[in-house]
Amino acid sequence: MKNRFIPLILFSILLLGGCATKPVANIALDPYVPGQAAFQKCGTIFVSGIVDKRKQKEVVGEIVKKGKAVTMVKTSQNMEKWFKEALEKALGAEGCKITPKSTHHPKIARVYIRIDKIEAKLDRDRLTGENLEAQVYVTLFMRQGKSQRIIKKIGLTQRKWVPPLSSESAIKEYLQETLDEVVDMVVEHIDSYRF
Repeated sequence: MKNRFIPLILFSILLLGGCATKPVANIALDPYVPGQAAFQKCGTIFVSGIVDKRKQKEVVGEIVKKGKAVTMVKTSQNMEKWFKEALEKALGAEGCKITPKSTHHPKIARVYIRIDKIEAKLDRDRLTGENLEAQVYVTLFMRQGKSQRIIKKIGLTQRKWVPPLSSESAIKEYLQETLDEVVDMVVEHIDSYRF
């Protein structure tokens, strides 16, 4: 009789141990992969800067239970560098030349991006409905030659349902998708204003 309960006890320990909450979870975002170019414009762009204005630059999400954050989701990646590389890849796929030099030539667009928000939240209390939210917001500053400066806020909030016991990997996947879409939106805005 005693031996029958040993497997049950071991299974319970493994099950409860597997559901233990980590106070901090680290994720690494994948590099941006550009899709097929929509416009194929040939122009020159100078990316004058990408600045991350978020207060906690390493925090990109949280897992919430009973209204409180039980896990902070962080990344050690430099999001300024990630966004700059993504933007240059996306513009390159459009046929643009990226110049390393600042100039006021009328055919060269100067682009500056301010990262305003990168965050995701998984609410484990919501068993139905959309329980995972990802938000990415940036501000695009652009000037071509001596023309008037263009300022455009670009962002995306997305929500979907995932199994409530999902982990930081669900946050990573959804945040990655949202970041990639925002990069594409930035490129569309740059294309619509240039030339």
